[in-house]
Amino acid sequence: MSKADLHIHTTYSIDGTASVRETLESAARAKLDVIAITDHDEVRGALEARAISTEYGIQVIAGAEVSTNEGHLIVLFIERNIPKGMSLIDTLITVREMGGIAIVAHPDHPVPSSISLQSILKALAHPQAREALHGIEVCNMNPTHSPFNQRSQKAADSLPLAHIASSDAHIASMIGAGITHFEGSSVRDLRRAIQRRATQPEQVNHEKPLRIFFQWLRLYLRRKANNIFAKRKIAQPISILD
Repeated sequence: MSKADLHIHTTYSIDGTASVRETLESAARAKLDVIAITDHDEVRGALEARAISTEYGIQVIAGAEVSTNEGHLIVLFIERNIPKGMSLIDTLITVREMGGIAIVAHPDHPVPSSISLQSILKALAHPQAREALHGIEVCNMNPTHSPFNQRSQKAADSLPLAHIASSDAHIASMIGAGITHFEGSSVRDLRRAIQRRATQPEQVNHEKPLRIFFQWLRLYLRRKANNIFAKRKIAQPISILD
């Protein structure tokens, strides 16, 4: 079986710390076959990664983590941004029209960015929305969400959706911490497996959430400091000496 990590952030996300190339390098080290770059409401990082992915022996799915007004939704197989702030159903209808598929990110967690079980059930009852909704994360290794994975699993057990494990990586070292196994080797095989609910989730990383958080915080603050330094350097007047 092949291995995929379908929820990864780069510096195209405001809270991401790894460049596109650093992300691909880490995915290659983790021996992943497929990854999805899913920056917050932004597809550019995924398109950039896909364009150079053959250099790293990785297949890349273009996607984004879309901010609906009911929580976050992983959208795969898209080529342009989806407007944020729409209802879950309207977002799913848009995904369907764009030819993509959707996975509920960190579902039913007690945080504002998580979609409730009630909203998921409402979407599945909608004839157009349910055509785009095919997966649900039962394992999310982001330290904000991993303590509630049992809650996600409980919600998923009653739903007709593929079970997905993802890293939700915001640092390169976390890529591959959650893996979705599937039969075949291509992105088409993966899409088919999700649609047929034939995926197998696996938790790989067992680091404590607090340790992961402080790793991210250190890299995030370094990125912010570097950005501030770069802006100040650009703003300095250029002196021309005779």
